Amino acid sequence: MSEVATSVAYYDAYYFSRLFKKHTGYPPSQLRLNNKKLI
Repeated sequence: MSEVATSVAYYDAYYFSRLFKKHTGYPPSQLRLNNKKLI
């Protein structure tokens, strides 16, 4: 997660995770799990 956060100019992965959940309605980990199920 920290790699993704820094690639979009957020150097705090926790802060990025909170913003992601606020805007999408679910945490980044849930997105990751859903994508693994699709593959």
